[in-house]
Amino acid sequence: MRFVWATSRVEPHDFPRLHDISAEHNGAVALLWHEEVMTVAYGYDYLGLRGHTLASVGAAGEVITRMLRLCNFVVFRGGTTTGRSRRREGVLQEMIDYMRTTDGVIYGLTVDGSRGPPYRMKTGGIVIARECGKPVVLARTWYKRMLRLPTWDRMAVPLPFNVIGYYLRGPYTVPASAQTEAGLDAFRLQLENDLIDLAACSYDDMGQPRPANLRKRIESAPTDLVGAA
Repeated sequence: MRFVWATSRVEPHDFPRLHDISAEHNGAVALLWHEEVMTVAYGYDYLGLRGHTLASVGAAGEVITRMLRLCNFVVFRGGTTTGRSRRREGVLQEMIDYMRTTDGVIYGLTVDGSRGPPYRMKTGGIVIARECGKPVVLARTWYKRMLRLPTWDRMAVPLPFNVIGYYLRGPYTVPASAQTEAGLDAFRLQLENDLIDLAACSYDDMGQPRPANLRKRIESAPTDLVGAA
C-alpha cells in the first residue's frame, strides 16, 4: 500500500474534515463498506488519522489485526463472523466503554462485514455513536485501477500508478428516535442509502460501472449486529 500511494494521484476531497469533526465532538464513528477494507489501514494513516476498529476472532482476523496495528490502529476483536470460535461476546459494550473514557476516538467500521450481505448496513456502529453521544460520518476510499478478489464482497485491491479518491459525508447526529428499535432501523436505512449514494459517486468519478447489487431498498429489516473488518 505504501508503494500504491506513493505512485498514485491522491484526491482527498473533503475527507480531511474528519479531523475537524473529531476535534469538535471529541471523537466520531465512521461507517464504510467492506469492499474497500484492503486499504483502510494505510489509507487512514496516510491522512494522519489514528483509527480504531473491529476485527473478527480467528486466523484471518489475526492477520488483519497485525496489519492494522502496523498502521497505528487500535483493534478490538469480536465481530459477526459465523462460527462460535470466531466470535466474542461483549465487544460492542467494550468499544462503547472505551470511547466514553478515551479522548478523540475515531471508529472506522465496515458495516456490511464480516460476511455480508454487501451494501446492507448493520446497526452496531450506530449503537456505539448513540450510546457515546458522538456523530456518525460516512467514509469512502476508492481507486481507478484495481483487482477484485473472488470474495463475498469482491474486495478491491488497488494497483500502483493509480488515482485514489477519499470521500466523506456528514456528520450525522443520531436522533432521539433511535432509542427505539423502529427509530434505530429507520436511521440505519437512511445511512445505508446515503452510503450507497457515496459509493455510487465514487464509481461514477472513476468512470466505472456501478455494481448491480449497489441498490437502495425502501423497506428495511431490523438488525442488531456490529460490523467487523
